Amino acid sequence: MRRITPLFSILTFVLLSLSVAFAQEQVLRIATASSGQSSFHFNVLVAGADQQNWSTLLFMPPMYFDADLQLQPGIFQSWEGNEDSTVWTFTMDPRAKWSDGSSMTAQQVVDSWQIQIAPVNSVGRINGYLGNVAGFGAAREGAGADDLSVSVSGLEALDDATVRVTLASPDPAFNWRVATAHLSTANAADVLEHGYNEYWKPENDPVFSGPFVLSAFDENLQTAELVPNPNWWRDEGPFLDKVTFQFVPDSQIIGAMVLNDQIDASLAPIPSALRGQVPDYFRPIQVIGFNTFWFSPIAPPTDDINVRRALILSVDWNAVFRATFPFEGTGVPTTQPMDDVLNCWDPALTGYPFDVEAAEAALAASSYGSAENLPKLRVTPRGNNEFNNRALQAAMEFWRQNLGIENIEFQERPDGFGDDIDKLNLTRDDVVIRFPDGATYMFTAGHSDGAVARPGNPLDGYVNEDLDALIDEALTLSPDDPRRCELTRQAQDFYINDYVMAHFGKPIATINARDYVENYIKGPDISLIEPWKISINR
Repeated sequence: MRRITPLFSILTFVLLSLSVAFAQEQVLRIATASSGQSSFHFNVLVAGADQQNWSTLLFMPPMYFDADLQLQPGIFQSWEGNEDSTVWTFTMDPRAKWSDGSSMTAQQVVDSWQIQIAPVNSVGRINGYLGNVAGFGAAREGAGADDLSVSVSGLEALDDATVRVTLASPDPAFNWRVATAHLSTANAADVLEHGYNEYWKPENDPVFSGPFVLSAFDENLQTAELVPNPNWWRDEGPFLDKVTFQFVPDSQIIGAMVLNDQIDASLAPIPSALRGQVPDYFRPIQVIGFNTFWFSPIAPPTDDINVRRALILSVDWNAVFRATFPFEGTGVPTTQPMDDVLNCWDPALTGYPFDVEAAEAALAASSYGSAENLPKLRVTPRGNNEFNNRALQAAMEFWRQNLGIENIEFQERPDGFGDDIDKLNLTRDDVVIRFPDGATYMFTAGHSDGAVARPGNPLDGYVNEDLDALIDEALTLSPDDPRRCELTRQAQDFYINDYVMAHFGKPIATINARDYVENYIKGPDISLIEPWKISINR
């Protein structure tokens, strides 16, 4: 017995070690919040909102940009434009299939996009992705009030494997435009049977194309559970056995959950004061777009350009930046509407000057003449994000001190204004494009047909014909053509001189996950990149 005891002990230790290793739970626990109203859902067709953070767990995008901003295949394995970039042809990956084992087809991609185009579904950002497709406008104008889908002449499936898109005008970057989780394919049959807002719920037995399927969703408890797709079609993963979600709208609570080891990751930030306790959670990542304040061009008193000019020039935006990002490494200054990761960013710009005298003169020249004559200013950061709130509170104090404006109503969320929600003068949002092209960014931010200026959005009613003409021309040029950026910068100058947007600094985006969550990567599309590779290694 004495001889075999050491051997027995060694074998026991090895077996126990192996059992612990194999028993390590591959469960990813995620908390998520909302930047505005609660939007905890799994409807991939919304083309925005908070679900964009997690949509790639369930749906594979057409293509996607990786963390190095390199274009990668998704459902489409190849793409090609014709000589003048008016016709684009996309070829399906022959492996692509739904979670029930059936093959994905080109017609299903077309059908899914046509659902997003239907006006009744209110996909506000669809114009920026597919608005240039031939027949887009006619399909929307001819749609019935209850039509869940439309027929767009420029979208067609040539066969089961080939999607052809015909554009109304040349777009050399159209392949970039559709490389987004916002255009992921849902099964149109599911949508038409169960409805746009209900098709994805587990009780309706939906199909998914991503590495996981939605196995449970509790609308009352705001929880969800994902499990591996039984017919996952890529050659790797998924490695997780389960993903759990809990909707937690308070960043302080999310921070406490991180410290208490109740979650492994969050799709919303935690207070920056916790950087010293969980530094791995704050590892920087690169995304496109940053939060800014937009002034309504149609709601009094900001419908007057001189009021907008006064509000912007009366603020020391460098001081606002320091107040917004008091902790080192949490933000970088911004000098213009365009993001500094974009190909057309202008290094010569320094931002709006702090000029109280000019601000006072602008207010005096306005149709109101003085602060006392201004109607109430209604402002909102659209959520409880610490950076946005600090920036807006700091700007409001400058308005009080330098212009004597006291009649300001602040609400954390737009619905706090009740029936006065349509009278908002300032709201917060970012310019949502998901690929590094300045011309597209400025189209989204300032073009009269862009997302931000469309009805119901922050710049509803904004039109600058000179800006529109410059961007229209820029978008027809190749991303490699220097003229594309030259025109884009000229358009940005018009935008700056209209005083509709104030930028207070760019938060340094963070991974928001513990370092033992391996291959947890987020990039320019906000969504998780290649989530089938994620694993837990404590």
